Amino acid sequence: MKRFAQVAFLACFLAVILAVPAGTLLFSKNNTSAYYENRALAEWPEITAEGILDGSWAQSLETWYSDHAPGRATLLKMDTFLSMDVLHRPVVNDIVTTQDVLLPFLDYSEYTPAAYEATVDSMAVPFSKLNQHIQDCGGSFYFVGFPEQRIYFEDEFPDYLNNHENEAEAADTIFREALEDEGIAFLDMGEVYDDLGHPADYYSTVDHHYNYYGAYAAYRSILDTLAADGWELPVLTEEDFTFRELPNPYIGSRNRKLYNLWPNEDRAVIAELKDPIAYTRYDNGELSDKPLYVLPAAEELPTTYNLYMGGDFGETILETNRPELPDVLVFGDSFTNALETLLYTSFDEMRSLDLRHYTDKTLRDYITDYQPDIVICVMNDTFYYTPTGNGDVWPEE
Repeated sequence: MKRFAQVAFLACFLAVILAVPAGTLLFSKNNTSAYYENRALAEWPEITAEGILDGSWAQSLETWYSDHAPGRATLLKMDTFLSMDVLHRPVVNDIVTTQDVLLPFLDYSEYTPAAYEATVDSMAVPFSKLNQHIQDCGGSFYFVGFPEQRIYFEDEFPDYLNNHENEAEAADTIFREALEDEGIAFLDMGEVYDDLGHPADYYSTVDHHYNYYGAYAAYRSILDTLAADGWELPVLTEEDFTFRELPNPYIGSRNRKLYNLWPNEDRAVIAELKDPIAYTRYDNGELSDKPLYVLPAAEELPTTYNLYMGGDFGETILETNRPELPDVLVFGDSFTNALETLLYTSFDEMRSLDLRHYTDKTLRDYITDYQPDIVICVMNDTFYYTPTGNGDVWPEE
């Protein structure tokens, strides 16, 4: 009888221990991503003898369970609420919550100018080779650099936190001068925005991107730069558009980390042409009916920066069937998305590449095959020293 009780107790104990992970596996098996964390969740680890023996399976199981624990998202949202609204912590989930804007928390370590000078050639030399290749193919190359949101609003950081202002200024200057020394035309949108009065409504308060007004100012500045070099292109003025603020709540990348709990009035803006310019669109080689702005089905549903062009694609082509105009190739980070909805209007064909996703051929080979008249690199300054993804412009053969 005593042995039976011991066995029963052990069985009940194991049942309780296994019930939670079993329930987790049963009810969360379809959860593959964490929306507010903007990442993929850990997958159920494959059981192998080697993994069990070396302990890696147990570690993977722990990671999986941490990602799929029942009520995890609710608990994290509750913790975020308590940290923001009850404890009033100035930094929550690595986001600095100021009165007017959300900013990323930056650690207190900084690189010296000498450190950037020592590494800048690793970026400048590939861009120089790319520039020469574009010229050999009969085209012109322009680099358009943007301040990221934390740089644009660097004065909003609390005094007791590091905004890396001096480091960022030195890094940007070193990068720009290195590219200009290689004969590359560099358009500094930070300077352009400053000359325009540094308007606060050019950047989102809850996202790391600019907003549509900032994108339109960039479009005009790029077209002015091209005109100064002799390119005769149609330029659309503000009078050619109807700018419209969407009623939908806007979930920016900063507020997303706070489960969209930070109160704000940010709204996405789009611009509709009064006289539309017809185009044919291709995404990743396939004919696409996706519009320039992908909007939610209802006004109460939230939207994100991905509404512009429908998000990131490896390759997008917009053909306007105006052969008297030149062709343009744009590549770079997601700052291209909003800009693309404007830039295509001034060209016969606009091609856009996101080298993080496009793998069919190298950028060098793509330019060789399509011979664009103008090539524009769009990059925010947090990626200036990143030789991967859209910074991998001249891979060694």
